[in-house]
Amino acid sequence: MKNCKKNGCWEKTAIVIVALGLIALAIYSIKIYNKGYFLLTDWDNLDVGATGLFGDFFGGVVGSLWALAGVFLYFSALKVQQEQLEAQKKDMKQNEKLISQQQFETTFFGLLQTQKDLRLGLSCKMFRVVRRKCNYEVESIDIGSNIFFNSILSELKNLYKVYNRPEYSKWDGSKADLLVADLNKQASYFEEMDYPFDYIGEFNTLLDSFNLSFWTSLYQVKESNVNSAKEKDTEELMCCCIYGHVFLRYQEQLGHYFRHLYNVVKFLNNEKERCLKEIINDDNFSQLNLSIEKRFSNYFSFIQSMLSSSELAVLFYNSMLFPKAKKLYIEYGMFDNLLDSKLIKKEHATLIEGAKLKNKKELFQDILDKLVEQ
Repeated sequence: MKNCKKNGCWEKTAIVIVALGLIALAIYSIKIYNKGYFLLTDWDNLDVGATGLFGDFFGGVVGSLWALAGVFLYFSALKVQQEQLEAQKKDMKQNEKLISQQQFETTFFGLLQTQKDLRLGLSCKMFRVVRRKCNYEVESIDIGSNIFFNSILSELKNLYKVYNRPEYSKWDGSKADLLVADLNKQASYFEEMDYPFDYIGEFNTLLDSFNLSFWTSLYQVKESNVNSAKEKDTEELMCCCIYGHVFLRYQEQLGHYFRHLYNVVKFLNNEKERCLKEIINDDNFSQLNLSIEKRFSNYFSFIQSMLSSSELAVLFYNSMLFPKAKKLYIEYGMFDNLLDSKLIKKEHATLIEGAKLKNKKELFQDILDKLVEQ
């Protein structure tokens, strides 16, 4: 029965049975006719006994065969109905998938727009010790969204200098005033003696020292933290400390921005896992899996396209403090387009296991390869 249903032969079987019934009826009718009895005679010559035998044969044999054919046609109708229901279910399931995908994409691109709005809203104030003629002053600089991450990356590099300077010292305005006064006296003396003196160069060297001390105080860098990082001699610990200082100072901007970015990636990852679970028992799992991988790779490309090199560099150090985020970023190749030259040091590219950063040589080779392919 199952094979018959599978092969779709209910209708054929019913037709054969109906044909057998017709053949049996025809043969019986011919035999009766050959014996001299014609069914379609007038009522006066009607043989009730012969007609009764014909009726019994028709009802008992032919009728039973046709009744059996009706059963087969009934099963055929059930099969067609079942196929229609399955087709409807398949269409409904496909529609549900399309609706689900549309809802996901609407939410996803809405999150990307929110991420873009967050970046456009980033701003802060940063401070530098700068020269003003023959003196210095602490300058406040308004940082807008267009240079925010470049400035944050610059602050990280400055703090790296703080951690690696020979001597630890905090900002002391009185001491700075004395050093500037001494430099001005030296300049006046050499000018009177008509000796060459690189005043600008000396003042800039002094400003570099001032800024290192100023950033030490501004970011509340403790001497114990610096010594601990130096004693353990691990760049990873030093980088975590350095980014920690910057993150704490600008946590309102950095925290909000990177938390949202992480949740966008997490949202994308959760949806991908849900889609993979739906096809786990599908016969076309391999093909569907490739399709899903390709689709979500395209989604993730939208995220990567939003991030500048400086954003990726800051994100690199940010992920060192947040293991869950780091795991997702590595899985989706977040840092694949980041040049190691954008980091504080190129050697830091190896601090995150699994991150595949590029160097300028590799990037140049990729460009050459693409030109050759064209």
